[in-house]
Amino acid sequence: MYISELRISNFRCFDGTEHIIRFNKGLSVLVGENDSGKTAIIDAIRIALGTSDQSWYRIDSTDFYKEDDSLTIKITCVFSSLTEDEKAAFLECLTYEGPDAILVFNWSCRHLKGFRTPRTITEITSGRTGEGPAPASEARELLRTTYLRPLRDAYTNMQAGKGSRLSQVLSGVPNLNDGVQEYSDSVKLSTLSLTGIADLSNKLIESHSKIKSVNESISATLTDKMLLKKDKVLTEISVAGTNLSESRKLTTLLEKLELAAITKDEAGKVGLGTSNIMSMACELLLNKGSHSSFLLIEEPEAHIHAQRQLRLMQSLEEEVLEGNHQIIITTHSPLLASAVKLENIIIINKHTAFSLAKNETELSSDDYLFLERYLDATKANLFFAKGVVIVEGPSEELLFPAVSRILGKDFSKHGISIVNSRGIGLNRFAGIFQRKDSQVLLDIPVACVTDRDIMPDCAPAICLNEEYSDREKWPTKRKWKTESDLSDDEKKDHILKIKARAEGQNVKTFVSDQWTLEYDIAFAGLTDELLQAVIQVKNGPEKLEDIIIAEKDILARFSSEEKCSYVYSLVCSESKPEVAQALAGILEKKYSENGTELRKKLPQYIVSAIDYVTKE
Repeated sequence: MYISELRISNFRCFDGTEHIIRFNKGLSVLVGENDSGKTAIIDAIRIALGTSDQSWYRIDSTDFYKEDDSLTIKITCVFSSLTEDEKAAFLECLTYEGPDAILVFNWSCRHLKGFRTPRTITEITSGRTGEGPAPASEARELLRTTYLRPLRDAYTNMQAGKGSRLSQVLSGVPNLNDGVQEYSDSVKLSTLSLTGIADLSNKLIESHSKIKSVNESISATLTDKMLLKKDKVLTEISVAGTNLSESRKLTTLLEKLELAAITKDEAGKVGLGTSNIMSMACELLLNKGSHSSFLLIEEPEAHIHAQRQLRLMQSLEEEVLEGNHQIIITTHSPLLASAVKLENIIIINKHTAFSLAKNETELSSDDYLFLERYLDATKANLFFAKGVVIVEGPSEELLFPAVSRILGKDFSKHGISIVNSRGIGLNRFAGIFQRKDSQVLLDIPVACVTDRDIMPDCAPAICLNEEYSDREKWPTKRKWKTESDLSDDEKKDHILKIKARAEGQNVKTFVSDQWTLEYDIAFAGLTDELLQAVIQVKNGPEKLEDIIIAEKDILARFSSEEKCSYVYSLVCSESKPEVAQALAGILEKKYSENGTELRKKLPQYIVSAIDYVTKE
């Protein structure tokens, strides 16, 4: 069985409305910005179901929504795909919806009033309406989760000690204590059980000549100097715990063991990252072979470097396919998010869960395949953003952050991610934020910035081929269009078609006002700055002013459209990203103290896109 659904109300950041989170059968990865509710979801599960290490959590006023302890916290876990044995264990608690049975486990908590110290009362029921009986104590053990805390020092968990996690892992190994319990001359050491070996060791220690000599000295001192003549008292030095039951002996023995990592270079304590991975490996082993197991991991990327993060996520995905594990993870790592299948991601946005499962988004099956191959750490940061700008190329990717800072709309301060779709898949990225159920929208503004791709009539001759100055020499079959090729209505339809590819819900498309990014920048009022940037890239800082003056003499002979087309042709002859980088530096130097002036000179579609994603 697995947790298919979680319902929460009045718990921490979740108000009295019933908040529903749906999980996958195997792996679910919760992503989102800080304070969105990821940890509250993990804690709700572990508090309601209990944890395998038997830890106890005390509910206090901070666990109630807005710390209002007059409310009642309600947490419901719905379990699906129960096996026949699991159905038998929860027989009286099952709910039948359709052909199969589910288990609806309800946990609630409220404060009792009228006591000097706060007292809480919890109630456990089953069924959708909460009128079913609570599962038996034995059955509830099947629901316990394994919880790995964030930023943990997992090395400590693998050390010896009472109730150590390693001893719990080892005690779960089948037939661990098989063998002969007592040693005799006819018994080989290799056939002794673990407790048999321990008993033999204890007897050898107790019968050691030095130990026996000390015992005899103590007895003699008592008899000769401290006791009465008629007192009959003998002493015996023995190893503690020899009279315990076999099961308790085994537990005590296992609690003396610890796990250490040995590297090729040295033995001893390894770093926190390796310790964390060792801890997770032990937890997976502990649950291997069980009916079902639920593993909750917060921020597994803690202390783990990039390549190990990728390998870790790969291994966890393999684990849920091979076993009966359900693993629920929270992460702030774009790298981990990029490594997991898209359908296993759940975006937590303002205390609401948005699953990216195939039946929840507007993405097609082909989109999922494309994005899973194409998402990397730099693009996966969109899962954690307050707003997203999706652009077509590296020029926009390099230029927009600088422009946003000058306009007082710094992307970093506003939590905005910029994603370069590299001219393909603009609509694919947009589909991540569009829901099948449009009643509940993902409250993240997404701006898709794209080119209009209609050339001015003068551009073919200037940018493509000088012979194209004669329209009759234009190719009959060509991909590019000019202003005179289309009527006003056709131009409107053209823009509507561009917007229709991606726009919808909180995704807005911003189309260039004229042709393409660099042309529009020149056309809007930044011709000189763009010219300076391209000359700087081509020639370096030497004699820059002389070259700019010469180029301006050439530009003086052109009309406005010809001038912008000419500058755009110069840009195309160089590396566009380098030109964008140079332009960003020029704009910051010239307009850093006067963002209002730059706003007037920028293409309107760029300003509108930046304003949209950074709106309060």
